[in-house]
Amino acid sequence: MKNITIRFFFLGLMIAFTISVLTVTVVMAITTDTAMVPVSLIWQNFVLSVLCSLINLVYRSEKLKFVWQSIIGYILTTAIIISCGLIFDWYSYGGNTFGRTSFVLISFLMYSLFYLMTWIIIWQIAKAKKKELNDKLKEYKQKQ
Repeated sequence: MKNITIRFFFLGLMIAFTISVLTVTVVMAITTDTAMVPVSLIWQNFVLSVLCSLINLVYRSEKLKFVWQSIIGYILTTAIIISCGLIFDWYSYGGNTFGRTSFVLISFLMYSLFYLMTWIIIWQIAKAKKKELNDKLKEYKQKQ
């Protein structure tokens, strides 16, 4: 169980980090003339990804139904993303092109889209694992 939880953590970390770096790259391309993403933003995204991956361990809870896991995970992750944006001052990028409130809203909308994509990926992986286990169980029962 512990090994599986660690695997889920690193899977979530990989997905979250990839998506967050892609998001930062897109936002930087839209809002600034900068051709490169600063290294400091990459490290900040790594911190964000670790925190989000820890929150995603709520999906490992056997006491909560999947719907509640999803709702709790979404709320906590949204709070972490908005908080990191405020702490790391992400919402001041882009100069006067966008206001701070607009940047928070854009961040929320982009996050919601990427959360949905990540949720679908993890759900598909879990669904495939469940099918694999059910197939093995059927095979085992047929042998008896």
